[in-house]
Amino acid sequence: MHFVLRGLIKGNEMKKLNLLAVRIDGGTQARLAINEDVVNEYAAKMQDGEIFPPVTVFFDQTDYWLADGFHRYHAIKNNNNASIDVDVKDGVLEDAILYSYGANSRRGLSMTSEDNINIIKAMFCHPTWQLWSNNEIAKKVGMSGAYVGKVKRDLEKEEKIPVIGGDKKYKRQGFELQMNTEKVGKNEDKKERPAEQDHSEDDNKIQELAETINDISEENQKLKDAIAVGQWDASEIEKIDIQEVLENLREENRILVIDNKALRDSRDMYQSRNAELMGTVKSLQSKIKNLEKK
Repeated sequence: MHFVLRGLIKGNEMKKLNLLAVRIDGGTQARLAINEDVVNEYAAKMQDGEIFPPVTVFFDQTDYWLADGFHRYHAIKNNNNASIDVDVKDGVLEDAILYSYGANSRRGLSMTSEDNINIIKAMFCHPTWQLWSNNEIAKKVGMSGAYVGKVKRDLEKEEKIPVIGGDKKYKRQGFELQMNTEKVGKNEDKKERPAEQDHSEDDNKIQELAETINDISEENQKLKDAIAVGQWDASEIEKIDIQEVLENLREENRILVIDNKALRDSRDMYQSRNAELMGTVKSLQSKIKNLEKK
C-alpha cells in the first residue's frame, strides 16, 4: 500500500466532487504514461473497502485541475464511481502543473527515470521556470541539484532544451537574486570581463555547490531514516506514519536551530548595546562629578 489517509490540512478544503468535474486534460500529468497494473491494483483494493487519501486538485474559480492522484482517479473511474474525494487548493493551471512535478517525491508511486527527465525538460522549456537555478528546480520537483544539473547538460547537448541565457534567478539566505548568464560558458577573454561579473558567476557556482552538498546531506539522512524504519517490526502503515513523524521532527528541529541562532544573535546585540550604554553612563557620571567639584 502506497498511501495512508491523513486529516484535514490547514488552508486546504476537503470535499467530494462529481468525477466529471475534475479535469485531467491540462497537462498536469507528470508521468509519461499511466501504469495500468497499479490502476487495477488500486481499483481492487477500493472494492475491498480500503480507504485511499483524496486526490489533489487546484481550483481557479472555474475548473478543478487534477494535480496529484491520477492512478487513484482512474481506479475510481474503472469502478464506475460517480464521485471522488478531493483536497482542493487555490491556484491556476500552472500551479497545478508545478505541484504535479514534485507530488510523487512526497508519497505514492515513484517516478521512473524517464519521467524525471521529462519533468526536468519541461521545467527548462518553461519561460519562467527555466530561469531558476538547478537547486531551486530540484527543490520543487523533489530531486537533487546535482541530478538536475546533469540532466540539463545532457539535454542541452542533445539540443532538446534551449541553452539558457539572460537573467538567472537563484536564492541566497532566503532572498531571490538575479545574475546575468548570457556570457556563462563562452570562451571570452576574461580580462575584458568586468570584475564584478566574474565574482557574481563564482558566487553563484559556490552557492549551487553548497546547496547541492546540503541536498546530498539531507538525502543521506533520509536514507538512514528509511533504513531504520524498515528494520522496525511494524505494519506498512505504521512505518509510513513513523517516517512522516521523523521528517516533521527534523524539520521542526531545523526551524528551532534557526530560531535559537536568531535569539543568540539578538542577545549578543543587546549585550553589546548594554555595555556601550553602561560605558556612556559611567562617562557621564564622571563628567558630573568633575563639574560638581568645580
